[in-house]
Amino acid sequence: MAVTLSVTPAQAAPYGSNGVFGVTTQPRDGWATTYIPPGRYRVDQSPSMQPYQSPPGRWFRCSEFPCTPTAPGNIIGSGAALRDAPTFVDILPTDVAVALHNVTLTPA
Repeated sequence: MAVTLSVTPAQAAPYGSNGVFGVTTQPRDGWATTYIPPGRYRVDQSPSMQPYQSPPGRWFRCSEFPCTPTAPGNIIGSGAALRDAPTFVDILPTDVAVALHNVTLTPA
């Protein structure tokens, strides 16, 4: 008796919706507890319960820690999540960290 198995590729889990993620190619001890691999990601506004809407979402790519809007010298890119249109971000291997504020990143 032959058995045929069908394997469906695993869907990568999204990253978010708030916090700082170290980029796996640039680990720095003590700064991040979780990591995100470089790549292209779809940016989505974090969901919220009706009738409320979560605050506008933003992402920040950083060249160093701390990765926060209060350390503007470390920010190398930023963008907003749009509620009604898909947006994308490319996390590069040279990035050190990504900060997410009310957004979810899903591998594109």
